[in-house]
Amino acid sequence: MLSELLQEMHPDVPILKHSQDEVVAALEKGEITDVCVSCKKTVDHIVNYGLKEGFIQEGLKSFPDPRKRYEVPIEVLLLPQIIQRLHNEHSLLTAPHMLNSAELMVRLGYSADILTEGFNDRNKYPREAPFNGETLKHVLLGIRPQQIIDWYNEKWSPLMKAHARGDVRQYVMDGMKIHVPPHLYKKFEEAGVVKNSDGDCEYGYKVVWIYELIDKKGIIRGMKFAPINTHDVVLGKELVEEFDFPENSLLTMDRGFIDGEWISYLKQDRGIDVCIPLRRNMFLSELARDNQVPERDWRKHPTRTGQMIRELSKDELEWEECPVFESGVVIKIRKKTGEDDYIVLVDTRDGIKPKRLLETYDLRSEIEECHRQLKVFQGLETLPSKKLVQVVFRIVMGIIGYNMHALFLNSEGCSTHEEYSLKLFRQKLRLKYEKNPDMIIYTEKAYAVMKTLDFLKKTLGLPKGPRERLQELFDNLAQGPSP
Repeated sequence: MLSELLQEMHPDVPILKHSQDEVVAALEKGEITDVCVSCKKTVDHIVNYGLKEGFIQEGLKSFPDPRKRYEVPIEVLLLPQIIQRLHNEHSLLTAPHMLNSAELMVRLGYSADILTEGFNDRNKYPREAPFNGETLKHVLLGIRPQQIIDWYNEKWSPLMKAHARGDVRQYVMDGMKIHVPPHLYKKFEEAGVVKNSDGDCEYGYKVVWIYELIDKKGIIRGMKFAPINTHDVVLGKELVEEFDFPENSLLTMDRGFIDGEWISYLKQDRGIDVCIPLRRNMFLSELARDNQVPERDWRKHPTRTGQMIRELSKDELEWEECPVFESGVVIKIRKKTGEDDYIVLVDTRDGIKPKRLLETYDLRSEIEECHRQLKVFQGLETLPSKKLVQVVFRIVMGIIGYNMHALFLNSEGCSTHEEYSLKLFRQKLRLKYEKNPDMIIYTEKAYAVMKTLDFLKKTLGLPKGPRERLQELFDNLAQGPSP
């Protein structure tokens, strides 16, 4: 079905279908056209997972491509961008060199020859990549930044949801600042400036996203983008209004999203429960921290040594502006100065005991790890272009790469990002010697992927004619590409 659709979309491009049985039958007759060893980069394992699952192709093909006529399909332009983010590479010009795995190319549905021959014969010099790095730049000139954000929210979000096994209907909403150099911020289109709590100025952009917990990891399901001086709650309200929460969902947020009237609306009108810490200067928070509470009412924190907790009664949660809080807990922390500090967590679910409430809010730490992965290991704040459309494009492609990594880890049974970070993944595979690499076998219309040892077992019993054909192909393979 996929190959038929591709052939209809790109009638002049050589498109192959994946058919193990057909290729094995052709191999036994000596009717294969080529063989090659799959060349994998470390993160190609992540990309290959998404291609086998089928969601990468579907997501990339839905991109708002402004071109009326083209020779290079949009999915071939975009896939290297995802690979680039996973490799923490940045220049648009180097993106074509990220796509050098024959297996990835054929899983997209195209002949591996395109890696060296390209999609056309317009090059004046010998090819180094299947397309020119400038190609995508011209595509982005015809797109508005909001189209890219809408593309992610409307097309990728349901795809991620459909392939996220083990979802628990728990969501985290959080904001992240994307900084740009202070002396250059005026050159970055629509960048803003804001003073932080220390009185220092920060420059750049603000992203607020909804993060869905999947097992012990999570994926980013929706996002809003604005100048850095935009308040989190403004973007958060817009994002939640558009997001399709399933029934009985729980949304965890930090105190920056406190808005009593809005939280009441989420609970009463949308059926969304909320778990959130209160601001220290709120009247309700001050009551919950009442120092007159007897010591016997305090209990040891279930997981953190030296901290004490106290369950809040329904009477202590009364707040005229927000009457929907049903459960709560106060955490008492003894500071080095000897003074006590307090954190008050409240929840709109009824009957939630302190231990469970603490466990719920602790899941929010996963999005902090998400921020670290995006900034440290994918270079989200490395912005080579100051054009807004390219800034937004880079952020969105980084999020897609992050989600692919999360879904891959989930399929592998890995527990958390922190224990299996992208950096650690790169290093482990770089050091790992692949004793049994993949072989790709081609006919004129189909291809198959086999492990080298399986391929050799299959060929040992072949008659003379097919073996001579293989010998000819092996000789060509050993010689390598012509200079």
